[in-house]
Amino acid sequence: MNKTQTFLRVAALFLCILAGTSISMANYLRVTNIVQDQVNGTVSFDLAWDNSWRIDSMGAPNHWDAAWVFVKWRECSAPITTDWTHGVVSTTVGDHTFGDLEPTLSSGTAIGIDAAPNNLGVMLRRDQNGIFPNAAATTVTLRMTNLPATGDYDVRVFGVEMVYVPQGAFIAGGNQETYPLNIGGNPFTVTNENAISVNYLWSNVANLPATFPKGYDPFYCMKYEISQAQYAAFLNTLTQTGQNNHFPNQFNNNRHRIRNGGTPPDIYFSDRPDRAANYLSWANLCAYLDWACLRPMSDLEYEKACRGNGPYLGGYAWGSSDITEATALTSPEDGTETTMTPNANAHFVNNIINGGDGGYGPYRVGIFATNATTSRLETGATYYGIMEMSGNVWEQCVAVHTDANILPFTRNWGNGNLNATGFSDVATWPYQDVIAGNTTYRVIRGGGYASAAGNLRVSDRQYYYYGRSNGETTVGGRGVR
Repeated sequence: MNKTQTFLRVAALFLCILAGTSISMANYLRVTNIVQDQVNGTVSFDLAWDNSWRIDSMGAPNHWDAAWVFVKWRECSAPITTDWTHGVVSTTVGDHTFGDLEPTLSSGTAIGIDAAPNNLGVMLRRDQNGIFPNAAATTVTLRMTNLPATGDYDVRVFGVEMVYVPQGAFIAGGNQETYPLNIGGNPFTVTNENAISVNYLWSNVANLPATFPKGYDPFYCMKYEISQAQYAAFLNTLTQTGQNNHFPNQFNNNRHRIRNGGTPPDIYFSDRPDRAANYLSWANLCAYLDWACLRPMSDLEYEKACRGNGPYLGGYAWGSSDITEATALTSPEDGTETTMTPNANAHFVNNIINGGDGGYGPYRVGIFATNATTSRLETGATYYGIMEMSGNVWEQCVAVHTDANILPFTRNWGNGNLNATGFSDVATWPYQDVIAGNTTYRVIRGGGYASAAGNLRVSDRQYYYYGRSNGETTVGGRGVR
């Protein structure tokens, strides 16, 4: 049973039996030529992504991008009610080959693979300093400790582009936003991960324990919002119950293009694969991040990822108070489209889009970064090069809240497995009663394609405790590790 399939900009594809070829992309990340050697317990593939960098010894901001790679499989003859198995990676670096890449711990502080039980993937960066706009593919071989030695299996390799956010102090809050945080003044500096008390929504006080991620410690953040093809690939590796619970079923509404008419086991697909996924609820996002062994970002980590350790330079993710709405696209929308609006760096006003497919809805991820754009203001990028943290679709984060000691949120990542109904089961992520719609501890940040410009400001908290649980038109998300 051999399979060959092509998707644009989604990080995964698969192979049954022992050899085959497939290709997939996630915002220019490509996984090809997947080969499994079940006797030796290895999975090999070619990995490439464009617009990559490593500048850890070349000066500020002292960071890099990376690919978070993980593996899942299911027996080819298994019914759709059968769960997929998440691959466990050997923690011995010498058991693997990485070509011109190297693995780092999720803290980014050393070469290595996270210790058990978190050895559920590898974080791969360049092994040399430099800028790599069109890097060639490199062959990666991972030794899995739980790959069955016999049988016919559908093996899928997934990759998500990440950006390293190093340890360091940063400024939170602001002086132009609605409901900014403050500690005796506004803005304020976060200098460590110790317990802290902050004022939010003017008069409420949140006592955050040391375990609540405040953004000072290092982390990796997804470079782009979850794309529609990435979300479809997630759906295709759920049980039927999980698929029913997480499929938005909004095809052709507000530029949402995920449909369920594919050939099993790849039932879900998008013909606009690199477009940001909208209609994502908090439950949808948490399930995706648990499945991918990532976690939600905290309210404060969102600000750190945007501003870095520099001064307070203005309201938006690109470090300026200047903003230009994009209203026109080139055609066709095939992953190469760009905005035709001069100097545009954000998508936020609910205007009908000129060109492309038209309509109201999100753009493709990374759309403002082209060969002709060189600055944060032009690309809409954060201090670290993370894209669309202001505009396109809302980012879902864990809010600071008065019950932080009662209901702690910690740095625990997902383990690749969901509960029997396909929802996240990480105990230290905020409670989410899907039926009751209780999303008390969620905040949406950064604005979406139908927002006022002010909602895109890094410290704006107008929609704190936004309590709807069903997928919403303008809401998407991303995760951290």
